[in-house]
Formats: sequence, structure tokens, C-alpha cells
Amino acid sequence: MEGEDVEAGVYYSEQFGQVWMIALQGDFDMDGLGVVQQVTRQVLAAFPGPVVFDLALVSFCDSALLNHLVRTASRRPTALVHVSAAVARLLELTGAGAVFASYEDVIAPTSDPEPEP
Repeated sequence: MEGEDVEAGVYYSEQFGQVWMIALQGDFDMDGLGVVQQVTRQVLAAFPGPVVFDLALVSFCDSALLNHLVRTASRRPTALVHVSAAVARLLELTGAGAVFASYEDVIAPTSDPEPEP
């Protein structure tokens, strides 16, 4: 397996508290995006809360994955965690990082009122 590219896919997709985590792995271009689109559609249809994408295992991505993440963020609060170097570079080049919520905001929304003493 040494030197082989990891096929693009979803490593796991499950609810963690009040967010849904979708972890991606591999090299993403238009050809590898189908499973991510399918899983995201299922999550958005079944789960009303924020979505968090774990991108630690993404070794390559082009604008196809970035566009998918931005479209998801237009429909639901969306955060990115463990952003790999490949994704970080694309976010920096495009300025798209500003589209995404911070992880802290999606797990503990600041809009909730503080409990009164």
C-alpha cells in the first residue's frame, strides 16, 4: 500500500452532541465527490443541526470539494476542523475560509442566553 493514493471517501459520518461530523479522507476532485455529496444530502435531510467536516485525512482537493463545502455552508452552519495542508492552502488562496462558522460557535452557539442566577 506504500505510495498508493487513498480513494476519496467518507471515513465516518455520525452525530456528536449537537453537531453532525463528516470525516473525509483521500484525494478529492470532481470524480471523487459523489459519495460526499450523497452523505451530505442524507445528513441535511435527517439532521437539523450544524455540520462539521473533519478534513485531517484529505491529501488533495480542488475546487470541486471546496464548492461542495461552500454550498453546504449556505444551507446550514458549517465548520471545518483538522484542516489538512492541502485544504488550508486552497482556503487561503480563495479566501473561502470566511464562509465557515468557527467550531466553537457550532458546538456552543453564542446566541444562547446565559442562564440567570
